[in-house]
Amino acid sequence: MRVGFLGSGPMTRAIGARLAAAGYEVVVGSRDARRAEEVAAGMGASVTGADHRVAASCEVVVVAVHDPVAIETVAGLRDLLAGAVLIDLGNPLDPPHWESRLAGGPSLAERIAEAAPSARVVKAFNTVYAELLALPAPAGAPAPQTFVASDDEAAKSLVMDLARSIGTDPLDAGPLRMSRHLEAVAGFEVALTARGFADAVAVRFSPA
Repeated sequence: MRVGFLGSGPMTRAIGARLAAAGYEVVVGSRDARRAEEVAAGMGASVTGADHRVAASCEVVVVAVHDPVAIETVAGLRDLLAGAVLIDLGNPLDPPHWESRLAGGPSLAERIAEAAPSARVVKAFNTVYAELLALPAPAGAPAPQTFVASDDEAAKSLVMDLARSIGTDPLDAGPLRMSRHLEAVAGFEVALTARGFADAVAVRFSPA
């Protein structure tokens, strides 16, 4: 299975490297194909760099560019994304309080679904810091938990399998509208780190 990334930043490098190590073919996409090739070169033998159109042609595509560029990028690639599992890991947060600029309306994931109506949109990985994924987990530490929300149950199941393959613990968060809450959770995490609580945090839910 090929997994394409729209964007070449820290989340692409962290998740992409883990996917490559798990045996997936990874395509790093960027508006600048040369930049994508440079990033891919440091991520593993099964990782290639290309422009956004090549990455958008994969079976699974991860939107790893910032809002509002994310919506604009997806809208421009909507024909290529038809039928693809499209993972949104973004958080539309504004300093200094790190609240969602989309609060009170559709989430970023829902807006991405509107921009690419034929894609199978899944919200995932938005509450996991790239720093936690870039390093091996400490011995005995629980796997980082990631919340997965989608209206497409088959797409959700596939993304949960991807999440397990890279060493995270997926939790079914329900339909895509739950991404509004997930983006708020991410805002809480960022606010904690901004106050000096830790360099990186990850919320984890456990049954009582």
